[in-house]
Amino acid sequence: MTYDVVVLIEREMSEGDARRVAALHAKRDEVVDYHLLISSHPTEGIGGPMALLGSSFADVTGMSGASPDRTTTATALADPQFDLASVIEHSSRRLRGLNDCRVNVSITHGEVLLGLKTLVASTKSEEVVVVAWPETVARFLCSDWPTQARKALNVPRIRVIEHIT
Repeated sequence: MTYDVVVLIEREMSEGDARRVAALHAKRDEVVDYHLLISSHPTEGIGGPMALLGSSFADVTGMSGASPDRTTTATALADPQFDLASVIEHSSRRLRGLNDCRVNVSITHGEVLLGLKTLVASTKSEEVVVVAWPETVARFLCSDWPTQARKALNVPRIRVIEHIT
């Protein structure tokens, strides 16, 4: 049996980020499978892709009319303009190196929230961990985003942690 966790990252995961994420699941008896989700448009929108997460829960619940099928595997796209290849390589290697886990990577090419919803559903993940900049974390927590997201994504646990540089 596995415990699936989607890890949404705003930028490349540092060693500290990877240690904190791995520590959240270190005492689990079952194997943990991580599913990294990265945006192919890291600077798009006001405040980047994480800002889009709080923009519309209609998108999460499928009411926006947009197609939720916006994620592909990392091997299908490595956009050198944003150095996604390095983000993918470094983040997955750091997380994989901390425990005996599998790390799968997906890239969302459109609305981050829709990509998150699709990945959570397709992997049957029981948890979402969002690694974001401190100002994004503060905004999420002040707006009670984790509670709203947990309900909308139908996932038992959402954790938001600050990116460590």
